[in-house]
Amino acid sequence: MTSNVQSAALPKVIKILGYAGLLPFLIPAVVMVNAVWNGPGLQSAAIFDLYAPYVFISYSAVILSFMAGTLWGKWESDGHNSMTNAAVVFSNLLSLTAWLALLVIFISPVMTVFAVTVLSGGFASLLWVERLATKTSVGYWKMRFRLTIAVLIMHAVVIYLMLQDL
Repeated sequence: MTSNVQSAALPKVIKILGYAGLLPFLIPAVVMVNAVWNGPGLQSAAIFDLYAPYVFISYSAVILSFMAGTLWGKWESDGHNSMTNAAVVFSNLLSLTAWLALLVIFISPVMTVFAVTVLSGGFASLLWVERLATKTSVGYWKMRFRLTIAVLIMHAVVIYLMLQDL
């Protein structure tokens, strides 16, 4: 495992962008919860006339791909060794998986649940690979861990709601 690097506190803009990035996960999740508990059901959950689960899934796929892409920069800064090389290959596999998750949602409702599950697994595995293969400051690691836990909780809520709707 690559050791963490001690460094100064994270810049404020990194913290703001990191936590603000949770909002596009949270908004569709709240809309879905509201539609299930207070409305006619998940099928009515919409944001600007877009089906809320698809909004959630599309944002999830984009952010997973983006976060996977950050491993490329870490390959350059952390050194070119077998662990960082494997992380770069893994990042490409995650991005392709996220893209496939976007495609399978059009097959069936069950595949839509599968897509959210796969994306959730992608976020968890990305956190694990990033911890093993890269050098990060303690402050960055703590923020990434908290953000990933929040994202995984929202994915679990969406999976639960979608399973109830099958």
